[in-house]
Amino acid sequence: MKRLSSFTATLCALALSAAPAARAQQAPAADAPTAPPSEAPQTTEAPPTAAAPEQAAPQPEEKPATAEEMAGTSEVVDSRPPPVVRPRIAVGNESFYVKPVLQLAGGVHVENLIQTLNRARESRATTLALTRFGFEGRLGQYVSFRSEFERNIRAHGSGVWEGTASFSVRDQVIRLQRWGATLEAGIIVDPASVDFISTHIADTLLADKYTRDPLLYSGFNRGQGAQAAYDWNGFRLGFGYTAANPLSTSSSYQVGGTFGGGSRFWERPLGNFRNGQPDDDLHFQVFSPSLSYSHELFEVKAMAQVFDVNYQTSSRTDPLLRGNNLRGNVLLKLHTNIGIPVFVTPFFNIARVSNDVANSTPGFADQLLSTKYSATSLSAGVDFNLQGRSGVGVQFARIADRSPTFVAPSGDTPSSEPITRTTQFYINVGGTYWFTEDVALGARYARYQKKQDLVKDEIDNSYFITMRLML
Repeated sequence: MKRLSSFTATLCALALSAAPAARAQQAPAADAPTAPPSEAPQTTEAPPTAAAPEQAAPQPEEKPATAEEMAGTSEVVDSRPPPVVRPRIAVGNESFYVKPVLQLAGGVHVENLIQTLNRARESRATTLALTRFGFEGRLGQYVSFRSEFERNIRAHGSGVWEGTASFSVRDQVIRLQRWGATLEAGIIVDPASVDFISTHIADTLLADKYTRDPLLYSGFNRGQGAQAAYDWNGFRLGFGYTAANPLSTSSSYQVGGTFGGGSRFWERPLGNFRNGQPDDDLHFQVFSPSLSYSHELFEVKAMAQVFDVNYQTSSRTDPLLRGNNLRGNVLLKLHTNIGIPVFVTPFFNIARVSNDVANSTPGFADQLLSTKYSATSLSAGVDFNLQGRSGVGVQFARIADRSPTFVAPSGDTPSSEPITRTTQFYINVGGTYWFTEDVALGARYARYQKKQDLVKDEIDNSYFITMRLML
């Protein structure tokens, strides 16, 4: 019995000791002491199926261009860098991306020849087509680039024939920006060389003579070169340099005088092809200091283009032709309300160019005329933006030049340098309706008139109805 009672006592002791342990294992977690965070066990919980995932921080969105941003200009000649905010259509991330450049214009152009030197020439209607394409982007915060090409419009659709097309190279630029300074190289646009224009006449991307020629005569510079600028509190101090064949820059268009066969300077390389290439026997360089100021109520620009021409690089006896072009531009930004808000932008541009003229008369080689070529370019206009960027605009331009020629002495008659005066007028009245942020409908009336000494006037009108995409 003693053994049985001893065994029974042992079992009761084991049962009593096991009961608290079992109760401790079944107690809720709240009854257990909490371990410090550093010592707490890490457990993996299944994500709840109904809970929404955490949202990333909102990224800044690309905003469409406003009428204030595009006042007096157009995307066609806008030399600003790509946006810091990555555009909607782009490949890459917020800091490194590439986006397409695409500008399409098409429509109908009706040309009415009122008075021409060739009386047998007839008026005609032409369906237009023009494309500019390429890409631009950013490589971080300080580096951007742009590469653009064009399928030319040419006269009356001659830019395309038998499945081929006439192409040209446009902007090809790499840009560095930091601390308010900008450095660009390649085929670049000098923003100080661009006149203020009516944004509502850019329906053919400034590719027709009514909108393109006034810009070129005033010294617009898109070409191979390098430029530096510094921006501070609305001021922009710039300096550009171009040195190459005259075909490499649009600023050579302003150089006057005759260069063999009665042609202008920029036409000279095209008159003598060597191995299928334009003549490389000419050299043109331009130095372009400028100062601009931009304010919420107005913008002003001033620029000097100092250039020289070596019209025969294969000879050391020919003199350099030197010249300069002094430019000034003013744009006002006025807001008013006539029942609806209206943004009004009147503008005025002036340029005065003067350069030496070579004597192209046989027997008088390597001589300069005592009379210089000179030309004054004036343009003015106003835009009325009635609904965002939609609205109407008008622009007038006048280019008057004095071009000397040479008459050799004969007998008792001394030599002389008679002057030929030419005046050209351009009028554009246009309207634009932006159907979306990227697509616009346009209508425009344009008139051209040329007056020249001892020559009958040339007069023509044109009517444009177009649609364009600016991506």
